[in-house]
Amino acid sequence: MKHFFIVSLLLSAAIPSTFSQTVNSGDLQVTGYGSSAGVMKKTPTVKGYDRLGKAEYECIYRYDVVATKKNGETVNEEYATILQFNPSVAKFTDMASYRADSIAAIPNAPIETIEKLANDRAKSEFFFSGEVFQNYPEGKTTYTDIIVPNYVEYAEDFAPFEWEITEDTLTVSTYPCIKATCEYGGRKWTAWFTEEIPVSYGPWKFAGLPGLIIKVTDDDNIHTFTATSLSKADDAIVKVQNTNIQRTDRDKFVSAKNYFEVDPMHRVPVESITSVDVLKDGEIRINGVPLIQRKNGYTPIELK
Repeated sequence: MKHFFIVSLLLSAAIPSTFSQTVNSGDLQVTGYGSSAGVMKKTPTVKGYDRLGKAEYECIYRYDVVATKKNGETVNEEYATILQFNPSVAKFTDMASYRADSIAAIPNAPIETIEKLANDRAKSEFFFSGEVFQNYPEGKTTYTDIIVPNYVEYAEDFAPFEWEITEDTLTVSTYPCIKATCEYGGRKWTAWFTEEIPVSYGPWKFAGLPGLIIKVTDDDNIHTFTATSLSKADDAIVKVQNTNIQRTDRDKFVSAKNYFEVDPMHRVPVESITSVDVLKDGEIRINGVPLIQRKNGYTPIELK
């Protein structure tokens, strides 16, 4: 209780009252305690998982990010991510989330194992919080992420990239690849795909080429996804059933996400807070949603 009181005071003192107006300008409204409601709203909880099919393959990608601290120092970060896919659908997520969700989705899974995996995920130094569902629903890409105190989701057309396929070739991770380029999210991207694996998927939201994308990087070499292993699989592709989720569109999401991540502790609107939990390892959860603390700051994939 002492931890809860101290954090609540810090948040109340530090959060500017104008933030809710900033968020509303992007039509991302906060949930929880509203000043006009007069009572606390109970935060809904995660119910379970939807199974979108079975993965035929799993491709692990190393995600390298060159972060820039406030003092201008650059720092190399490395994330472990995974793409599950079959001919109809694909899911891209952080490796720690994949492990936790895979176990939790199994009926009667040991609670101790689930808790350990959840704790390991919370302790991950570099954690990719978004989950991308390619061609789900059919013809769309669905993206879910965290903007504390909410889980947020939006959908856009599947593979919204205007790829230009070149004649350049390169062997990447033992696969013969072809070069393709595009512009998306305020960055120019170069992808290397292999026709040896004839699926139109890739890391993050990248898709729409006549083969699996093995590597993709932006022209400034800030964000790079590189496949490190590909194996057959038989695990379910699952999506969390979350009743506490706010739906928006991509432009509003990108604007709100990039604004919030500049200073997460100070940009959570105080009127939205129903609960604050501080765990033993220092993890903070607001309304049950983890407040990810990035020691090197946030380096957005999408600038706009």
